[in-house]
Amino acid sequence: MWSRAVDRIRPRTALRWLLPAAWPVRLTFGAAAATTLLVAALTTQPAIGLAVVIVITHDVFGLWASFAIHELGHAVVLGTAPGVSAITLERTSLRLSVTPHGSILGRDAFLAAVLGPLCCVAIGLLLWALAPQSFLHIWYLVHGVFLTPLFSDGRTMLRAAAAWRARIPLPGSDSGPEKTV
Repeated sequence: MWSRAVDRIRPRTALRWLLPAAWPVRLTFGAAAATTLLVAALTTQPAIGLAVVIVITHDVFGLWASFAIHELGHAVVLGTAPGVSAITLERTSLRLSVTPHGSILGRDAFLAAVLGPLCCVAIGLLLWALAPQSFLHIWYLVHGVFLTPLFSDGRTMLRAAAAWRARIPLPGSDSGPEKTV
């Protein structure tokens, strides 16, 4: 696991956080895609090669990019929220996450929770309007489901809306009992 506490997101730190994310899956997928492309070339089957290129495009620009944008949306708001002293960027082999430290107003917690999925939904709508035949928009639009209370973004939105004007201590802060937002 890679973890780094930062006071703001810098491009180099964001790249160190995002690029190696889910490397076991990407390595396995990359090896399978390269092998399939080689077989397509050796057997002169351009349809197989085209299919692999489409799958790679969806993997990189759909699946991985949508989650990177989602988490960066959270991180940007948290980095500018008054009272948030630091943000911990975490990366495991299959997950990216952002954890704020300090305290945060309910409205800022609400904005941080909603902005990650909404960035993706906005990009999905734009992709749908510009290139609907690519179907890349689906990867981004599906992030709207994270706004439901079944997921932590939706639960955070509900808790933050209930404490809209209150300052909420975050885990690891010295400002009273811990309350998870």
